[in-house]
Amino acid sequence: MKKITAVMLVSITMTVGMEALRPKVANAQLFYPPASDRHSLMVMGQGVVRVPADTADIELVVSSKNSNEELQTQPSTLSQVRRVTLPVLLLNTKTPIGQIPPTPALESQKPLTKANLQPIIDSLVTNGISADKIQVQVNPNSTENNAKILVRVEKPTRDRIHEIVGTANKATSKLENLTINNVGVEYAVNDCQALQSSVYQSAMKDAQSRAQALATAMGVKLGAASVAEPFYTLFYPSCNSKSGVTLPSFASFLLTPTYDPDAPAEVEMKKDIFVTYTVK
Repeated sequence: MKKITAVMLVSITMTVGMEALRPKVANAQLFYPPASDRHSLMVMGQGVVRVPADTADIELVVSSKNSNEELQTQPSTLSQVRRVTLPVLLLNTKTPIGQIPPTPALESQKPLTKANLQPIIDSLVTNGISADKIQVQVNPNSTENNAKILVRVEKPTRDRIHEIVGTANKATSKLENLTINNVGVEYAVNDCQALQSSVYQSAMKDAQSRAQALATAMGVKLGAASVAEPFYTLFYPSCNSKSGVTLPSFASFLLTPTYDPDAPAEVEMKKDIFVTYTVK
């Protein structure tokens, strides 16, 4: 009886153990394609390709200096305010005693218009940018009171982008109550399909190199390969309307990359693949 009980316990233990392993096997298939043989080798291939950019889109966000900045130059203590406004309180009978009349700094500012930004545009044209490569976007309903100047540059270089941004900053500094508070640059290539093909080849070459090194260490030979892309590639751009501009994360779809003066004028694309090789 004891022998029968022991056999039953071993059988139950093996069954439970196999069931515990099944979810792990199922999860593994999400990353690696199944092999046609029980003996297999699984590796990841990482491909990276960088090429010179064909175009660059520069985004200049111009805004009016807000009233808070102006208030910083106004008297900050109550005694200073009373000392300045006291003559007004005595002469202005319409102002209740004890109430401080509004100052010009608190008045609402006029919204930006294209005419306000024309000196900046003129400076860019003088610098060699064609007028049809410059766009101005003004949002009259914006509470931030800002506008965007978009500049398209063909065959960009790092020095050329730096020169254009410097020209815009210099022109803006000569305008009263205007400032450039953000600069973004987005690089692109004309032939995205060629770039994508190159990065897949780079990823496959990397996977083969890793697999061969492991096979040599194991004393086996590589057989047929099965390839799959990881699920997270859905969060990275492929060839699209941006002409293959690569972005580091999904959040970057909503933002223009911040300008880095030291960054090269190039486009980088990355791809990961999972590869399963049969071995013999």
